[in-house]
Amino acid sequence: MVDHACRDEARADESRSKALPQRPIRPRPTKLRGRQETKEGRPSDTVPIVLRFTIVTPVRNAMPWLAETMESVARQTPDVEVEHIVLDGGSTDGSREWLSDHAGKHVTLRFEPDEGQTDALIKGFDGAAGDIFGWLNADDLLEPGALRRVAAEFEARPDAILVSGSALLIGPTGAIAGAIPTPPAGNLKELLAYPYNLAQPSTFFRATGYRSAGGLDRRFDLAMDVDLWMRLAALGPIATLPDAVLSRFRIHPSAKSVTRATAAVREDLGIRRRHGMPLRSRAGLTLLEAAYVRPIKWRVRSLARSLFRRIVRRRR
Repeated sequence: MVDHACRDEARADESRSKALPQRPIRPRPTKLRGRQETKEGRPSDTVPIVLRFTIVTPVRNAMPWLAETMESVARQTPDVEVEHIVLDGGSTDGSREWLSDHAGKHVTLRFEPDEGQTDALIKGFDGAAGDIFGWLNADDLLEPGALRRVAAEFEARPDAILVSGSALLIGPTGAIAGAIPTPPAGNLKELLAYPYNLAQPSTFFRATGYRSAGGLDRRFDLAMDVDLWMRLAALGPIATLPDAVLSRFRIHPSAKSVTRATAAVREDLGIRRRHGMPLRSRAGLTLLEAAYVRPIKWRVRSLARSLFRRIVRRRR
């Protein structure tokens, strides 16, 4: 779920054509090295990365961005081992055909009906083989080297159950429209106190933690990520990387974060309340305004403008 405070209109001034690859995306066999702690406590490239990632991508009519999304995952494979599970729940725009023709060897394709995004994600994570889990929606992108940076942090922080970085907001054509910063939080209490959420495509978690937390909750279709972050943070420390941009979150007219923005904030508010956030806290008041006060203001302004136009027309 994208934060209401970070949701900006994507600029449409960038025009570039993106040709679809004509051959399968295949990972290069090059084995790069990961990081270990230096004397100063900072990671350095000296030891092999041994953690395996599982990235799940739910797909439903994901053109024209699917090819770019798939390639952003494939480009991680020289640095880390990636199991990419892609589930198409019934696309009719050519996504299924493109996946059948272009998916690389690191990709597991599943074409089967689902009951929505959360259901597809649960199916993807069930039986996944990775040590570290994450999901990437079919219109978002991983930054080059993102998984290597995450793996290094997990190896440097064996106590951390979750690692999260920042994300860029991009428009339909890829133009940068804003950013989602990383909350300065290291545990559940701090996460609840901060009014904004972890950037979903820049957040990764241990498979053991995911299973211990009970996985994603099918009751939630909009802020299911927020619910999972809270339950994971209740199990152990979280590590944030405020200076690391790990992904790009795409905003476009058909995205749920746009079409159901108010409903998403209300679901977010309810989830946080269930996890113990006081309504009168800074976070509670911020979400309350975004979920209920702001939509009422917008509605009143819209009605006022409509009434004003009618009065003007009558006087003419």
